[in-house]
Amino acid sequence: MNASFFSCSDVKLNDYATSQDVRGVIPAFEVMAGGQLILWDRENDWVLITGIWKALGKSKADVLKVVGANPGLPMKKIRGGRLAIQGTWLPMESARALCVKNAWPLRHGLVPLFG
Repeated sequence: MNASFFSCSDVKLNDYATSQDVRGVIPAFEVMAGGQLILWDRENDWVLITGIWKALGKSKADVLKVVGANPGLPMKKIRGGRLAIQGTWLPMESARALCVKNAWPLRHGLVPLFG
């Protein structure tokens, strides 16, 4: 995996309209990584962990296994609507903790997201 997986200049802003969120929209930062869109909510810092897992070459089922192995982990699932926002969303701190344990190959590329 390339250490310059993506740079801060690759971070874009987008608003995703959805009925799955009380705001009616998810205002997101987005980057492409490993051919996958990585999103995090600009207002509440929730991260679409599904995109990170897919960038690692793992399946959506793997995301559910990891999240399921951590009972009490706050999460929200978005199903339906725009494909880009579908999947499992976690708070920034939880997503970072899971990535520290599971996303070593992406560590340099995730710096714009997690610092």
